[in-house]
Amino acid sequence: MMFDMVKLSRRSVVLAVVLSLVVLGAACARETVVDVEPDESQEVVHPELIVAIPGEIQGTDPQQVTTVVDLVHTLITTPPISMGLNNDELLPFGAQDVQMSEDGLEMRITFDPERTFHNGVPASAEAWKASVERYIEISPYAFDYDAVEEITIDGDTAILSLSEPGPGMLVVLSSSYAGAVEAAAAAEMGEEEFDRETIGCGPYKVDEWVDGSHITMVRNEDYLDYLPFVDNNGPFAFEKITVRFIPEGFTRVSELRAGSVHLITGVPSENLQMLEDDPDVTLHDYMNSNVRYTQMNTNRFPTEDFNVRMAIALALDRDELQDGVDDVIHPVFGLVGPAMVRHHEETESRLSEEYAHDLERAMQMLAESGWEEGSDGIRVKDGERLAFEFAFNGDNPIDVRAAPIVQSQLSRIGVDLQLREYDGRYLRDLVEERDFDMILSNWSWLDPGGVWPASLREGAALAPWSHPDAEAILDRAVLEPDDEEGARIWGELSERIWEDVPFVPLWSDRLFVATRADVSGLHMSVSGSIYLHDLGIVD
Repeated sequence: MMFDMVKLSRRSVVLAVVLSLVVLGAACARETVVDVEPDESQEVVHPELIVAIPGEIQGTDPQQVTTVVDLVHTLITTPPISMGLNNDELLPFGAQDVQMSEDGLEMRITFDPERTFHNGVPASAEAWKASVERYIEISPYAFDYDAVEEITIDGDTAILSLSEPGPGMLVVLSSSYAGAVEAAAAAEMGEEEFDRETIGCGPYKVDEWVDGSHITMVRNEDYLDYLPFVDNNGPFAFEKITVRFIPEGFTRVSELRAGSVHLITGVPSENLQMLEDDPDVTLHDYMNSNVRYTQMNTNRFPTEDFNVRMAIALALDRDELQDGVDDVIHPVFGLVGPAMVRHHEETESRLSEEYAHDLERAMQMLAESGWEEGSDGIRVKDGERLAFEFAFNGDNPIDVRAAPIVQSQLSRIGVDLQLREYDGRYLRDLVEERDFDMILSNWSWLDPGGVWPASLREGAALAPWSHPDAEAILDRAVLEPDDEEGARIWGELSERIWEDVPFVPLWSDRLFVATRADVSGLHMSVSGSIYLHDLGIVD
């Protein structure tokens, strides 16, 4: 949803606020990024890899936290499947094999009986089922498994019987939330202790977590996975990995340039040129699986007027926004961004032409609704100025830079847009309470069916606007098993939204990871999922 959410913004329940810590989500439609081919350095065991991320983890247990950080949680406990570097495949990861039925209603996930958790307990099909049952019992995202009617065990295979098809279950099972934890150990240790020293089946074990400083993980010498696009499926090449929590962007950049850390996430846009010019640093970019958009209150003056909403939409110039934030965004017009599954490029292209920036058309629509230009350039109707508040997330640097540009653009059609900066945690409250005029919002999740229902279904917490036809199309989009047809239906829904413009899609974020130039073998998906299997340091 809005407010830089990864999982939190996904549905109408348990939607909490998250900063864009390390949004290393998922995506499609761009070329796979493999920065450096693995070499002989992978055979060398290095003493330590040091990573810096923008914020501290909430906990080590993916079943208790509301936000996972892939560079921590996937190292502790590996998801059973992967959707590949282009997010268009169904591949084994922690599991040995995975199969989906043609109708999308049955998944068969086979586990290696020799694979173990960190404490030596077999990470079997039964153990994975127990982990899922614990997730359903305690996770704020228990609804992830709503489509699972039953899990039966046939030897080493867990069989998931699903009530509905669609990509949602694949997205869940390929995320850090789905990594298996040792449920019996969790029960014995208690939730609080387990959330600090989670026992998973990943390549690293929790060693030390110092609040406000770092978490250190030591190598799992017995690690094994089945990811097909890496060379190394055994123990990683670092005896330990330390992830430092450094909220200040410039400090992260300085530590990287000084050689104190090997890899940083959340590279600030203002430091990109500096890093590009540094021969000791390599930049890696990816597209976030999000859509940032303006949401307008269709039940409040003056945005209750369709002509006002459409005029605003036509006055927004995405190219100018892109230039104004140093090209760290990608303009979008549809509900499904280019780094989300089921993005429909044909619809995106059509909408970008039909609703392109057009000041003349925008002013004409305002005039048709009786808005006349006032003496100060602000339009007036029945003695009321065309003035309202624009709420945005003051915690997000791109939003902070973009908001004044939006204000300037709307002033050109006679709108007095009054900027109001909020702590990101409070933006959701404004929507739930219907207490806003226009708000800069954000959805971020690989599967659009896991995010948009909370804003489009009648009565949903985040849906001050709803439309019966749109809701019917949404139902079809979420349940369609075929990816191509599903993308077309999502495109149809995007077109329907533009017919009433309660939302104006604006952009997807371009995000950046930076490494020291001597770091080799990094694999990164088109949307920023990082795989460290083949990572090494070249002497």
